[in-house]
Amino acid sequence: MLLKSTSVDMPPRKHTIVFVPHSMRRTRQFRVSGRWLAAIAATAGLVLGVTGWVTVYQVRSAVQLRDLERIQQENVDLRRANASFEASVSRLQQALTEAEDRTRDLAIVAGLEKIVGGEPESRLSEAGAGGTFTSLSAPDSSDLSLLEARASLLGGRLDAVDSAFEERQLVLRSTPMIWPVRGVINSGFGFRRDPITGQRAHHSGLDISADRGIPVLATADGIVVRAERMGNLGRAVYVLHRFGYETRYGHMAEILVEEGQEIRRGDILGRVGNSGRTTGYHLHYEVRLEGDARNPFEYLRSQG
Repeated sequence: MLLKSTSVDMPPRKHTIVFVPHSMRRTRQFRVSGRWLAAIAATAGLVLGVTGWVTVYQVRSAVQLRDLERIQQENVDLRRANASFEASVSRLQQALTEAEDRTRDLAIVAGLEKIVGGEPESRLSEAGAGGTFTSLSAPDSSDLSLLEARASLLGGRLDAVDSAFEERQLVLRSTPMIWPVRGVINSGFGFRRDPITGQRAHHSGLDISADRGIPVLATADGIVVRAERMGNLGRAVYVLHRFGYETRYGHMAEILVEEGQEIRRGDILGRVGNSGRTTGYHLHYEVRLEGDARNPFEYLRSQG
């Protein structure tokens, strides 16, 4: 296509547009005025401008749409994470509440009502404890601080209960409770007629008849403080326990422990005999508390 100007002396000035085909066809010519040519150029520029603006707008809209979809997905993920966090906090609150109740029960059993205030409501107050969260917002810092405070208080209470239970267990292990020998009581605690002299005398323990050689058992944890022949008691063992208790075992045929030896409830101290001042095979058994003789029958729980 060729564009050539035609110079004429009279206005208006016109332009000739020539179309030259590649084939052998004849050329075509069009004559247009300058105004038309300017209008065509302006129209073409306008069309190109509008097309470019539309293209840019569509591209920007697509980018914004992708950003919006990404933000929406992030919001969905955050909501899920928030819901999971709320559920976790709810479970933690429920677990703390159950642990506080169990600790309170254990403390009452251990005789430590004061450390839990005696009432379930004495625990740190928490709004909406138990169940599930109904709030749409995540727990704030005050909620988390409350949980931390409750956990800390619970830890202290558990330590106190644990210490109390250890002491109770120690008391139980140190308190004479089992029968020292399998047999039959033939002489009780208190005043009686002496089996040898026939006179009224105080008997500071129990005489338990048993066959010769039957094992004599320690009735509580302790330390052997004497293990020797001791006058009227014959071969005897004294065991010192915690909390002021002491037990004595006399008239044995054989002693199987030594002074200073630590023993546990149920350990064998010796064997039944008739050594010392006695009329037959039996075990003389005493329980003393702070040095005073107590009735051993009150401490017997089961045959050992």
